[in-house]
Amino acid sequence: MVNNKLFRITKPDGSFFYNHKIRWERGKLLHPMDWLRKTKWVIRQEIIWDRMIAGNIRGWRFWQVEERIYWLYKPKGKKLIGEELKPKHALLTSIWRFPPEQKNPHPAPFPLALPIRAIYSIMDEKKGVVLDPYCGSGTTLVAAKILGHGFIGIEISKEYVKFAEDRLENCKKELRFAEEEMTKHIVMKTFKERKEKGEFTGRYAPKEKRTKIFDEQKELFLSV
Repeated sequence: MVNNKLFRITKPDGSFFYNHKIRWERGKLLHPMDWLRKTKWVIRQEIIWDRMIAGNIRGWRFWQVEERIYWLYKPKGKKLIGEELKPKHALLTSIWRFPPEQKNPHPAPFPLALPIRAIYSIMDEKKGVVLDPYCGSGTTLVAAKILGHGFIGIEISKEYVKFAEDRLENCKKELRFAEEEMTKHIVMKTFKERKEKGEFTGRYAPKEKRTKIFDEQKELFLSV
C-alpha cells in the first residue's frame, strides 16, 4: 500500500494530507476510513473540503459537493498527537470551503489555497521538504516553493510534468492566491492571552472566574 510506503520514508513527527472522497460501488458505500485504519498512520483529523460544486448529473443521491482530507501523522516516540497548532491556523476550522482550480488541464485539480493552508498551518515558520507522490499539475509543489520549502513531485504523465515545471518556473504569477489564503491565518487574541487576563475561556478559565460565572448564572436562574 502506497500510504505505508510514504509512512516509511516520512520522518517521525511528519504529516501527510490524504485527499479522497466517499464512493459507491454497486450501491455499497466505500469510505476512506475503511482502508486508512489499516495503515500505520495515526489519523489526526478528518477535514471536509467543500468544493461548492458537484460533478453529479443524476439524482440517485444528494449531489456530493464535498471531499475528505485526512491529516495523517507519524508519531515521534510515544507522542501520538504531535504539536499543537498555533491559534491563527487552528481557527480556520475543519471545514475548508473553496472551489477547484480553474483553467487547469488536470481532471481533478484542487486550488492552490488548499496545500498552502495545509503546509503553512503545519510548518508555520519552520522549513522542510514536501513530497507529493501524485503531483499532477504541480499545485502542491508550487505551494511548497512559494512558502520556501524544498519539494519532490512524482508523476508518470509527461504532459503534467511539463505543465508542473512551467508552473514552478512562473510561480510568481500565483503569489497573490497564496497571499490571499495566508491573510486568513490571523487571530486577535490567543487562548493563552485570554487565560492570562482572566477572560472567558470556557472550562479552562481560572477557578475564581468560573465560580463567579456560576454564581451569576445561579442568581439569574433564581430570579426568574
